[in-house]
Amino acid sequence: MLRSDSIDVRDMAIVHRTFRSAYAESAQLVRALPTPSQDRVTFLADHIDFALEMLHHHHASEDLLLYPLLLDRVPTQAAMTEGVSHEHEVVQTVLDSAVASCASWRQHATVETGEALATSLDHLNEVLQPHLDDEEQQVVPLAAVTLTQEEWDAVGEHSSAHIPRAKRAVTFGMILEPLDEDDRNFMKRSLPAAVRLLYPLMIQRPWTKYASTLRTGT
Repeated sequence: MLRSDSIDVRDMAIVHRTFRSAYAESAQLVRALPTPSQDRVTFLADHIDFALEMLHHHHASEDLLLYPLLLDRVPTQAAMTEGVSHEHEVVQTVLDSAVASCASWRQHATVETGEALATSLDHLNEVLQPHLDDEEQQVVPLAAVTLTQEEWDAVGEHSSAHIPRAKRAVTFGMILEPLDEDDRNFMKRSLPAAVRLLYPLMIQRPWTKYASTLRTGT
């Protein structure tokens, strides 16, 4: 049953911005140094694996907590909902290929394995972008008038629970980097008061250091 009022769902597009840029940037970084040091390979492979893992958990959370509710409550939109949900399977197949390519590059970094990894990331990006468009344009507006705020927030919380504690500051910094001040403040609202107060030290500083290593090399 659809409501006349909408819940706040802007966080989905914000998180999607990270996925929209992460794989293209990673492909560029792999190609930028065809014969990297082993330290550079390890750092970049860890970064790429984490970015791929987070996309997997993001979709798994939606499959568990978002799409079933929409199918149950809005059967008249089942065809659209099922169609966009099925896109997760297509994305996962390409994602699995990128994971395998990253493992090969990590084990034996050559010009050939590096290009294979970059190509797999490019392919993932090409497949992912229209799916994110479909979710933002079709699924998210439907969810905004179907789910409660608590149900919606649970989707993001389930996905965030899979972020290792040691990576949380960097992950949050990565998400906030491209945002304007209004969206940054919106995302910071979920942080504990002490973390918001110490944001420059606890989140911005670790992310700045990580981003420098990521983009300028080790």
